[in-house]
Amino acid sequence: MKRIPAALAFLALTSLSTGCSPSRKDLQAELDRMRDDLERSQATNSELEQKIAQLERTIAEQSARLDELVAERSRNEAELAELRKAQEEREAELETYKQLFARLKKLIDAGTIKVVFRKGKMMVAMDSAVLFDSGKSELKDDGKAALDEITAALVSVGDRDFLVAGHTDNVPLARRGMSNWDLSAQRAVKVVNYMISRGFPAEHLGAAGFGEFDPVGDNSTDDGRAQNRRIEIVLMPNLGELKGIKEMLGS
Repeated sequence: MKRIPAALAFLALTSLSTGCSPSRKDLQAELDRMRDDLERSQATNSELEQKIAQLERTIAEQSARLDELVAERSRNEAELAELRKAQEEREAELETYKQLFARLKKLIDAGTIKVVFRKGKMMVAMDSAVLFDSGKSELKDDGKAALDEITAALVSVGDRDFLVAGHTDNVPLARRGMSNWDLSAQRAVKVVNYMISRGFPAEHLGAAGFGEFDPVGDNSTDDGRAQNRRIEIVLMPNLGELKGIKEMLGS
């Protein structure tokens, strides 16, 4: 409001210098004009302040969105890297299967072994009759010859773990004090020991007996029972380090 008295004083001085006295009407008109100018100026300032505030809000929102996009991009890049790594691992696993299958093809074609996928794992399956006499756990010569070829093929796969699993049918053994559990475990250990003697690294080999409790055939038929009497050499999956396992265990 300081501008109005100053302007009136200027108007009064101008009138005096010219010898004219401004009328009350003239002074009031000038005062009204100046008030209008001031109100328009104040309105303009208020509008500018609102625009500035709006721009500040817009910039803040855009900055927040930019931060979100940067974070999302980082997450996407990390997920993409994980997917690529998983794809590479699957491709490496597939290549391992191909190499192993190629090296065992002679035995597969001869019907000595089968290469199967069961429970998400690749397995070399052999009829127990190829390796052992009925109810026995001593390796036959023909069985040793087959294991020589299998061992050479598995050694070439590289730094991978295998589990030798013994299986039986559900017919109780005639030998007193001997169960199917015992027989399956003893046979698996015999195969492991022989493979180690033929150069397979012991640290990458294990043995397990499943008895009659993991059948692949119907134990109520002769053919099904024959399928169940088997040795499986299982290629253990290469899972790597499971994501989040350390955090879950608190280590």
